[in-house]
Amino acid sequence: MRRLSSLPRRVRADGSDFARFAAAAASRPMSSLPRRVLADGPDFADFVSGRATSRAAAAAAAEPRPALSRERLDPALLVDRFGRRHTYLRLSLTERCNLRCRYCMPAEGVSDLTPGGELLSAGEIERVASVFARAGATKVRLTGGEPTLRRDLTQICGAIAALPGVESVGVTTNGINLLRKEGAGALLDNLVDAGLTSVNLSLDSLDATKFAALTRRPGKTLDRVLRAVDACAAHATLKTKVNCVVMRGENDDELAAFARRWAGTGVEVRFIEWMPFQANDWSAGKLVAYDDMLGALRGSLAPGERLYQRDSDAADPHDTTRWWRLGGAKLGFITSMTDHFCGGCNRVRVTADGSLKTCLFGSDSVSLRDVLRGGASDADLAAAVHAALQKKHFRHGGHGGAEDLAKHAGENRHMVRIGG
Repeated sequence: MRRLSSLPRRVRADGSDFARFAAAAASRPMSSLPRRVLADGPDFADFVSGRATSRAAAAAAAEPRPALSRERLDPALLVDRFGRRHTYLRLSLTERCNLRCRYCMPAEGVSDLTPGGELLSAGEIERVASVFARAGATKVRLTGGEPTLRRDLTQICGAIAALPGVESVGVTTNGINLLRKEGAGALLDNLVDAGLTSVNLSLDSLDATKFAALTRRPGKTLDRVLRAVDACAAHATLKTKVNCVVMRGENDDELAAFARRWAGTGVEVRFIEWMPFQANDWSAGKLVAYDDMLGALRGSLAPGERLYQRDSDAADPHDTTRWWRLGGAKLGFITSMTDHFCGGCNRVRVTADGSLKTCLFGSDSVSLRDVLRGGASDADLAAAVHAALQKKHFRHGGHGGAEDLAKHAGENRHMVRIGG
């Protein structure tokens, strides 16, 4: 295994090395950087119907697979200055979504979505994942926007699952499209066949009226999501979680209902403290802290029900979740705002436009897309990742608690453009 200091500095035809290449790329205006024009993505009608344009689907199917190296890279490439090793890669596939969840984006949607040609292609996504896997990343999650809006999702999932070193491939989705027909079967079944190992489904209410108010979409859509969750649970090899963002006065009275809905099914339910992002109307008054969630659950217990903590689940130093049990239900709480877990962070995010974000809350990013499209080698790409990790803050992107994050939320992206 080669040490980081021994990584080759790739000499380009003009005699420049990566440092000069990166500096030149940074100094040029974005419009002058090389771009590969891709077919347009689906429009709004496609979001509703679950269909995509034939042009986009044909382009995705025709794209040649990249020739990827299998040579191992130094694991030190994924270590930051605090000694945290980043073995968990989250890849956003699209900035578009077929819901308008109030904690994620404004009612009118997001006007500054990246044009299709500026997003990573399937081949570029696979190459980024390959470099991370060769440096020791073992877990990959595909996010969005809504990742099922990409018609090449199954192909991307299969390509990443086949990478040496990748042990698990997950997807975070609202579930609306999981049961749509794709070829001979449903999208969900095809994803499982391609190597999908886990699904996180975003669902914030079990009440159709509340669901409509929170998602700004028809309440009848809720039934499609519930059927998708149950279909995921029916796959014995698939780890299924339901993620619920809890907001005071909106859905904080439904925690026990969530627990009972999937008790005994193997589905894990996680309650998430509401986090501030650009234009998501976050307020401290609507934040339901971890202790308040526990209090609400305890106050709604039926006779004979018992809520207890699972101490054995604290063994994983990278787990973001505090696990509890309520009868046959396994419940988790993600306490990003009131009790952070940054010390054990092993995650990095690559947005749909190829920006590497070392922290969900940080405004700093490095464009891996521009490195890729500038002709860089895998060693160059790995060096860019390592350099970005050396600038990662210890917690919350260099900000303080929830109130401080809210003050700086405008410096970050909309949540839908980061990836869940």
